[in-house]
Amino acid sequence: MNLRTACLALFISSLAVSPLALHAQPPAQEETELGGKMDSLNGAFRKLRKQVSDATKNAESLKLVAEIRSASEEAVKLIPAKAAEIAEGERAKFVAAYQEKMKAFDEKLGELEAALKAEKNEEAAKIVAALGAMQKDGHKEFKKQEKR
Repeated sequence: MNLRTACLALFISSLAVSPLALHAQPPAQEETELGGKMDSLNGAFRKLRKQVSDATKNAESLKLVAEIRSASEEAVKLIPAKAAEIAEGERAKFVAAYQEKMKAFDEKLGELEAALKAEKNEEAAKIVAALGAMQKDGHKEFKKQEKR
C-alpha cells in the first residue's frame, strides 16, 4: 500500500469515528427558569462591577441595579434545582435558607442604590464587592454543580 492510499484510509476512518466521539459527550445541563433569571442577573452585575466607580455612569448603574433587583425578586420565588438532591426532610430548610440569602442580597442592593443616588461611588464599589462575595457563597451553597 502506498502513502496516498494509507492517508486516504486514515482520513476515511477518522470520518467514521468522529460522529461517535461527538455523541459520547455528556449532555449539557438543562436550563431552568431560575438559571435564566440568574443569567440575566449575572450579565447586569458584570457590567455594573466594571462601571460602579465611575460617577459619570451613575444613571446607567442605577438602571443595572433595577435590572438586577427585578431578576433577584423573581428568583427568590423559585426553587434551586439542587433542592431535588436534598433529603425531603431537609428540603424546606434548604429552600428557606436560599430565600433568606436572596432577601439579604436584595437588602444590599438597596444600600447600593442609595450610595449611587448619593454619588458615593467608593462606597458603592465596596457594596458591589460585598454583593460579589454573597453571590459566590450563594452559588457554592445553592447552585447545583455541573458534573465533569
